[in-house]
Amino acid sequence: MNDLEWLLIEQKCTRLIYDYANFVDFDEPVKAADLFTDDGSLVLKNRGKTLSGRNEFGALYQNQQAGQRSGKLLQRHVVSQVMIDVKDFDHATGQARITLYRAEWDLKQGPCPQVHPVIFVWEDEFVRTSEKWKISKHTVLPMAFEAPETRFASPWAR
Repeated sequence: MNDLEWLLIEQKCTRLIYDYANFVDFDEPVKAADLFTDDGSLVLKNRGKTLSGRNEFGALYQNQQAGQRSGKLLQRHVVSQVMIDVKDFDHATGQARITLYRAEWDLKQGPCPQVHPVIFVWEDEFVRTSEKWKISKHTVLPMAFEAPETRFASPWAR
């Protein structure tokens, strides 16, 4: 594999991380499921949950989308320190640091007065499919200063 091929794989996998964050933040969480392989897994270590297959974790994204569209769930992921390790032409892994700002707040009341960030690490496995590069495994690891589980008791986080 030459440098250009390596860089293209790195760029495609990096873009998947940013696309994922954008979809789950900006009123289109359901589109995040399409970034995964059909048999992909979503491992939420911060919640002690593993979801398998796009259909299963698609339900999670539908709940989040309902909360966002109702104006009662606000969240923004700040993605930093993205590192991609290209394994071969069809496989790569990645890691990113995530600062999540999330609040349950009715926007009809005005701007949310206070949000406490939670810090995570995302670890991803990527695979080239016949369509394009996709996420085969997305793991959310807590790297927080308090238990993030306490923040996700809402109906949109289930």
